Amino acid sequence: MIRSAVIRTSVLRSVCLGGRRLASTAVPHPPSTAVPHPPVPAAFPISASLTIGDVRGRLRQVQDAEMRQKFEIDVTATVADAVLHLAFWRITFACVVDLEQGGRVVGAFTERDYLRYAVRADASSFFSGRDASSEPVTRAMSSAERMLSVRADTTVFASLAMVQQKIWRHVPVLNDSDRLAYVIDIRDLLIQVDGGRSDQPVGSEAGPGTALRGVWHGKLVADILRAKRQQKIVEGTTLELYLRTRAATHTISNTATIEEAARQMARERLTFLCVYERLTSPKTGLSVPSWCEKNRVVGLVNERDFVRFAAEHGGLAPHASTLVRTIMTPLDKVECVSITDTVSTCADVFFSRNVRHLPVIDGEHLFGVLSLRDILRPILEGSGPAALS
Repeated sequence: MIRSAVIRTSVLRSVCLGGRRLASTAVPHPPSTAVPHPPVPAAFPISASLTIGDVRGRLRQVQDAEMRQKFEIDVTATVADAVLHLAFWRITFACVVDLEQGGRVVGAFTERDYLRYAVRADASSFFSGRDASSEPVTRAMSSAERMLSVRADTTVFASLAMVQQKIWRHVPVLNDSDRLAYVIDIRDLLIQVDGGRSDQPVGSEAGPGTALRGVWHGKLVADILRAKRQQKIVEGTTLELYLRTRAATHTISNTATIEEAARQMARERLTFLCVYERLTSPKTGLSVPSWCEKNRVVGLVNERDFVRFAAEHGGLAPHASTLVRTIMTPLDKVECVSITDTVSTCADVFFSRNVRHLPVIDGEHLFGVLSLRDILRPILEGSGPAALS
């Protein structure tokens, strides 16, 4: 956990007052996960035509046998089998393959797929008591047309730009026969763009993230949050209501059940929720809106917590009324950042921990969420930190 020794009141006030009005918080979601072909900014540091196949030799790859054991599950597997597989290997996805078709990938089963399946109206068995563990994984998976994947001829830029659509940490590379060729780590692609060296420690002069740290030099997490809020707040509603609305989306009470948490995450398409506790004696004198004064963050629950819990307890159905605080990660073990941390420091965290999102927490209060998309914006859009001015 990254913590600042002193929370600068002026910075907190600056972020909270960075805008005044509220726009709709609804985010449009694309109907397909096909690799887009966005325009490459002139400032992109490597050749726009460089492909995944071109850099394959410089990427860390799981050996074939181990890769298939880890990242493939058979199309005949059940949902319960798939959940156990993700939990055992501690991975976010596995390709669903049809061995009768030579191992062709027919879809992917992700942690998010499981959560959506668990709360879907036509699969409410997990929260109604009916055992659905024997249902086929094909009922819960993302089809081959909708799953996130790339090919050897996909450009490095297009692969990285997919974070604008869906933030990923690992992605499968399929061959011409639609078989799994290898799995790539987004950090390895970033090193190709960044110029850093994977054999050097993160944060060192020659280590991964060198260029990103340079691009973000002098900028704070507060600068990104302020810019994000200014883009969303327009005429119509107070800042207080804006923060209350966003907090309601990204947080849940520690007295809520895991069913309520799962439904909220699926509905809002979130990878995690911050769990808060209502304060009996609200703190006063803070440079934060009144909603923040009345609640404090005590932990975090994410998609992996649900998968792990389901694997250990035979599904979610018998435990729908279990309180979310039972499965959450306590705050002192949560990877988070302070509002006064530098963006360069956050880039190092993304490289070293390979996380997709970082909650911004100060004084046990949630001020926002920083994503890998935010960190990569300078190289993907060519706008750079100047856009924050």
